[in-house]
Amino acid sequence: MRICAFRDITAFILDTASRAGLMDVAVNYVKDADEAHAALTAHQADIVFMSYDDTLSMALQDHDSDIAAVMPVHGGILDLCGELEPVRGKTVVGIDTDSGYARALRHYLHGRYPAPQEYARLHWVRAGATNLRYEKLIAGQLDATLLNPPYSLKAGVVRLGDLRGSIGAYQGVVANVNQSSVTDARQRAAVIAFICAFSQTVDDMKAQPEPTIERLAQYYGLPSEEARAVYWRLWEPDGLAVGRQLDQEQLACTERLFSADTGIAVPAARTWVLAL
Repeated sequence: MRICAFRDITAFILDTASRAGLMDVAVNYVKDADEAHAALTAHQADIVFMSYDDTLSMALQDHDSDIAAVMPVHGGILDLCGELEPVRGKTVVGIDTDSGYARALRHYLHGRYPAPQEYARLHWVRAGATNLRYEKLIAGQLDATLLNPPYSLKAGVVRLGDLRGSIGAYQGVVANVNQSSVTDARQRAAVIAFICAFSQTVDDMKAQPEPTIERLAQYYGLPSEEARAVYWRLWEPDGLAVGRQLDQEQLACTERLFSADTGIAVPAARTWVLAL
């Protein structure tokens, strides 16, 4: 099965499931959300992992009626990292693209800097996916950015706080498919089998802390204490989804942020969400 994903904790789950023989996948790790969008539109992948906000962007801004979210992965697990008030004038804030987590971050920072002149000090730059933003933050090319595990908990990263208090329940990454593809019975069965294997892997991770911490340390090259911190961060309220069903409150919260940022009303009927 062809998978398109980011190098966040999703990569670790896919690798763990593959090594356990639960799935046979070829994974393309993308540099940004635009690449993920393109892979889904061009049917270059059977499943594309990206934020639910990106699903909304494709369905409601790009008018792509074929895509659908089929499985929750996590609630973002978002920590604002770096420094918001450096000595120099403007604060360089790294985002992936204008969609996705950038909407949540803009909402958070509007609340933190309500005065227009203060908010205007923020200089937004497209800096790529989570792993790339981490590298640029460490290199001093960014002052602040959103990161999630393991990058948010690596040595040298200053965590300013998570976004939960500001944005509430939030649906981060979801697995997406093309609806036209899963009308084929064999493809639909393959996608369902993948979802079951992915969900089983997450369940096993939660049930087996110590072996999972060891694998995290090996996979990411982390000291044991960092790996332990990463593990426990995964199970906080904005962490990994346990179960295969999308949470209605998380969807609705993300939709409100999307509407506030774009001015686009989200229809009540979610034609871009598919239960398999």
